[in-house]
Amino acid sequence: MEIEFSPKRLAWIFSVVVFFTFVAHVITQALGFLTGDEFLFGLVPLFSVGSDGNLPTFYSAFAILFCSFLLTLIGFASREDKRIHYFYWFGLALVFLFLAIDEMLMLHERAIEPVREAFDASGIFYYAWVIPYGIALLIFGAIYLRFLFRLPSRTARLFVIAGTMYVVGAVGMEMLGGWYFAGDPSRDHDVIFVAIQTVEELLEMAGIIVFIYALADYAVLRFDGFRLRLG
Repeated sequence: MEIEFSPKRLAWIFSVVVFFTFVAHVITQALGFLTGDEFLFGLVPLFSVGSDGNLPTFYSAFAILFCSFLLTLIGFASREDKRIHYFYWFGLALVFLFLAIDEMLMLHERAIEPVREAFDASGIFYYAWVIPYGIALLIFGAIYLRFLFRLPSRTARLFVIAGTMYVVGAVGMEMLGGWYFAGDPSRDHDVIFVAIQTVEELLEMAGIIVFIYALADYAVLRFDGFRLRLG
């Protein structure tokens, strides 16, 4: 028995999960606002995409970890195919492994207070983790720019789209949310703040789906795709 992981099939599966994740988030948030109950028998924090340690967090960590898995497979395939840049794929796999761990353990949030105190950060840098992560992102971009130009044009274009969506969500919307929250800490549960969090997480999850599609599509172009053989 052979199961083929086609780009469209993978993107469709992850898209369906994200769709129902946001349906649950929107419904529970709406009920929370209508009833004035921010907890709502635990349903609001359970499905909130802006909270940590809940179902959306587990999904996000799994999706990012899945990217790391695909990157590792491509790295091994590239090495067997004697492609010089195979180590770039392994490097990306490690980056996504770290991001998955960070998502589950909330490492970036633990950095907020010490970084904020060190830089006296406020306003758009209220969530101060964006400072060291932003610097790391610039270094990463400089290192991987050459690799990006070596990729097939379609793969490179999809990588740029996925990366832009993810960074705008994870960093851009986080800075906007920090600026809004810093102006009045009581806003952390109002409609606008929740809307900012919703857009942030939607961009992140959509960016990951595009990236998964791009990786599977690249595997089809170079190695005839991903297949799982059973029996």
